[in-house]
Amino acid sequence: MRIGIVGGGLAGLTLAWFLDGLHDVVLLEARPRLGGNADSVQVRCDGRTHTVDLGVRETAPASFPVWRHVAREVGLTTDDLVTCPSTRTLTREPEPAPAWVSSAGPGAGSRPVTPDGPVRRALTWFAAEAARWEAEDLDWDSTLGDALESGPGDAHRAADLLCALPASLHGCTLEEARGLSARAAGAPFTGPRRSEDGPPEVTYLRGGAGALVHALADDLRTVTVRVGTPLRAITAEGGCFTLVDAVGGLHSVDAVVLALPADRARDALAPLAGTEELRGLLAAVAYRELAYALHSDPFGMPTDRAAWSTVNTAVRDGWSETTAWYGPAYGADLFVSQVTHRAGRPRRELARSAYRALLPTPEAIRAQRRLASASHRERLFFAGRPTTPIDTQEAAMASAAAVAGRLAPDAGRLRRLRHRKEGD
Repeated sequence: MRIGIVGGGLAGLTLAWFLDGLHDVVLLEARPRLGGNADSVQVRCDGRTHTVDLGVRETAPASFPVWRHVAREVGLTTDDLVTCPSTRTLTREPEPAPAWVSSAGPGAGSRPVTPDGPVRRALTWFAAEAARWEAEDLDWDSTLGDALESGPGDAHRAADLLCALPASLHGCTLEEARGLSARAAGAPFTGPRRSEDGPPEVTYLRGGAGALVHALADDLRTVTVRVGTPLRAITAEGGCFTLVDAVGGLHSVDAVVLALPADRARDALAPLAGTEELRGLLAAVAYRELAYALHSDPFGMPTDRAAWSTVNTAVRDGWSETTAWYGPAYGADLFVSQVTHRAGRPRRELARSAYRALLPTPEAIRAQRRLASASHRERLFFAGRPTTPIDTQEAAMASAAAVAGRLAPDAGRLRRLRHRKEGD
């Protein structure tokens, strides 16, 4: 079978890797590089070279079975991982002192950890609720606003801080965050896992998320990869699809997998008869544009260095934006800040990029679940962001494994994945 994959982000690339050697596969990617939101850059700081992710960063090998399997298969090992404490600081600007500073574990010294009080109780309550929603497989239809309204008084008083992290992740206002799925909004509060004697830990690839992208691409043997090749349209005739690319190419295929943002997938399907329902579902999935800057000055960080965390979120004028600090992981003061709505800018900016964040509303998630199971004439599939309410590396790769299971259920790489998951 000849299969066309549109989109060379982590979902599309992982799917190509699962199908490599089993089908005749062509992968089209509009950008000049593979990886999508897995965007790693190299910078010099304090006389050393560091690889820093502007896009997706964190992984969790212990709880990411698909990621763990694929990483092992392409040759990545524990030596390629960097683990450090995961800490958080929340600030209501222009208040000088943070509203919340999490513990950094033993030896943190003068760190101004927030004592027991309304904010701490509210965050503790919400983290426990988020863990319960996941453990009980709560439906995705209840909103964050519903959860806050039914919560304790402390949750009402600290509602802006409870909305801050999901609003920052998804690029929406604090008020709009109330309309997000509670389970989706609570997902960041359920991980990473806590170490035995300290705070939770976060794990990065030493070579950045791009190291996994390069390893996957280098492991392809029979897949035809075309970067810098946007899809213009899909047509169907005589039992076959034709992918029409924007550089003049025509690719005749038996099946199509769209691993694209939902709006771009919808545009690609416009010429294809019989896709009205699918396009309606895709229209329910919305995104927001987010700008990120990599810098070496402490822009976006608390004034008191003792209160610095790996994740620092500031609330101001109905928005929240985050600065990630790489110091605990790499021993260098490097930062990645959201700069979409901030008035100021870093003084020592090293790189900049922009990404699109999903708005996981209940309506969008209902559409995504239908898209994940839908197929047009059994030969049109979706993977990645049109089907995943949680935007993690694991979710993208798991969606690829699900599609691969329908196109090549006996693939050796899938069999080994199932075996390892059962063994775990």
